[in-house]
Amino acid sequence: MNPVEHFLFAMVPVALFVWVRRRRRPLGTTVLVVLVATQLPDAVDKPLAWTFGVLPSGRMLAHSVVVSVPLLAVGTVLAARRGYGGHAAVFAVAYLSHIAGDFYPVLWEGPSYYFYPNLFWPLLSANPDQAPSFGAHAPPLDRLVLSLTVFTLAVGYVAADLARTRRRG
Repeated sequence: MNPVEHFLFAMVPVALFVWVRRRRRPLGTTVLVVLVATQLPDAVDKPLAWTFGVLPSGRMLAHSVVVSVPLLAVGTVLAARRGYGGHAAVFAVAYLSHIAGDFYPVLWEGPSYYFYPNLFWPLLSANPDQAPSFGAHAPPLDRLVLSLTVFTLAVGYVAADLARTRRRG
């Protein structure tokens, strides 16, 4: 999935949940949490693999359920103790939606899916990327424009909501 698909894949269900449960639109902070959480796995793994050569794959460390689930669980518990349990839950759901979005072919291909071992790294040896570079994965211009538009709208929504909240005091 590309960045905007990851964001929308998590944001649509979160927004629907907030609307059904609370009868209001999501707060700007919720949108910001979803935006950050859905991009974080790629922001960690891709540079470590494609720029610095530390990892063999851009879907490995932060994309591994063996690594991410325990970290998300601990982070959620710690955040809940400080009164941020709702934000932590949204973060965990959005983060895991990124992993689901990248690994959904496992549902029908099972262990024969090329990146299957990466989902369980370090328990399984990760398969390396076949095209390990940002250039090889650059989107066509129309998708780039769409991505930038969606992210600009999301950041604008966050800024407007935070400004409105600040004015109310």
